[in-house]
Amino acid sequence: MAASGQVTVTNAATALDLNTTAAGRDILVRNRGSVAVFVGGPGVTTGNGFQLDPGDSIAADTADGTGTGSGLYGIVASGTAVVHVLQVG
Repeated sequence: MAASGQVTVTNAATALDLNTTAAGRDILVRNRGSVAVFVGGPGVTTGNGFQLDPGDSIAADTADGTGTGSGLYGIVASGTAVVHVLQVG
């Protein structure tokens, strides 16, 4: 099943998944905000995350082999950023 939506990312690790009950998910995230978003696992920080600049997008398979999915999180240094999410699975 596909889902799409928007997530407001803050300066605390913010879950980007729209459907946390799906076993394995392909996810596409586009940064529509005006500041960089750093993406990674639940412990993501601005120092260890993958930098997603305004207008950039990333695709990921969030399945972790356990049947629950590992999830994808984002964080910003300050303020907020809106990301658009398309999730399949």
